[in-house]
Amino acid sequence: MDKVLITGISGLIGNHLAELVLERGTFAIRGQYFSARNKDMFAGMPVEMVQADICNPQELQGICDGCQVVVHSAARVIDHGTKKDFYLAHVDATHFMLEEAAKSKVQHFIYISSFGPATYLDRTNGLPDETVPLKMSGVHYDDAKIVAENMVKTFCAEHDMHFTIIRPGAVIGPDSVWVREPLLRMHKAPGVALINGGVADACLIDVRNMADGIYRTMTNEVAHGQTYFFVDDYGVNWKTFINDVLGIVGKETTLSFPKAIILPIAQLLNFILTPLGKKPPFSPKAIMALGSDRRVSTEKAKRELGWKTIYSYKESMDNITRWVVANKEKLGY
Repeated sequence: MDKVLITGISGLIGNHLAELVLERGTFAIRGQYFSARNKDMFAGMPVEMVQADICNPQELQGICDGCQVVVHSAARVIDHGTKKDFYLAHVDATHFMLEEAAKSKVQHFIYISSFGPATYLDRTNGLPDETVPLKMSGVHYDDAKIVAENMVKTFCAEHDMHFTIIRPGAVIGPDSVWVREPLLRMHKAPGVALINGGVADACLIDVRNMADGIYRTMTNEVAHGQTYFFVDDYGVNWKTFINDVLGIVGKETTLSFPKAIILPIAQLLNFILTPLGKKPPFSPKAIMALGSDRRVSTEKAKRELGWKTIYSYKESMDNITRWVVANKEKLGY
């Protein structure tokens, strides 16, 4: 049986992908995790767990040995930090993983990129697809992902290794940042604020639908050398989604800021506070995500991989509701 290495296996995407792979029984699994407190979820499961810092090449030595596939999902998921922080976590760490994959003769390297760079694409002539070149924006997270994507393509071509690049929409599910953050921010002034009334499509994807998409790239040779957008066909805007999440605990937000006014303020605060190691009250990346048209075409994934939305928006919210109810105390409710 082939073996897959899943980096960030204790994270939202890595965890659900591992569950799906175990359910289907097609790969043996090795999982990389960073913090020891995060490995308990795999206790008693046939998963080989390896604790390592992906930003430290010494800790990664031999991590890919015996693996035919690597799914590199580990990443810096917070939306604030310095350029050095993001490039270390996304560019340097990916390079370290690529080097280890090449040493171990890995056949297929799957890179979980980001939907963020899609924010800045032109939509005047229709929805962009994977053929549209990404643009550097000055947002460190998004720019680092573009650099990492290009590096994956070049490195794999030079080392005779297949690659697939995956760009997921806003991934939602239990403990997703898009679920946890609105609930936590309701305790802080000014609470949860929408951007431009929250009318932009949230471009959501249930983490279980995301896991199915990744699995299809693992098991289908057509995915070799390809890039895919994955977004569910929910058509739900940010106002609806955020208030659906808040509604689980009996809350609602009507607060909204104009993007044109709040974005320059966020950029200034980010410039001042980030070098001091302080978290800005809101980030330019989050404002761009909540206040921009980020829709893309997912026809390529549907056509080539047979991918589609399996779990509906209602099923996704039911799943999130169960998690919120079980964790109300931790969330402060």
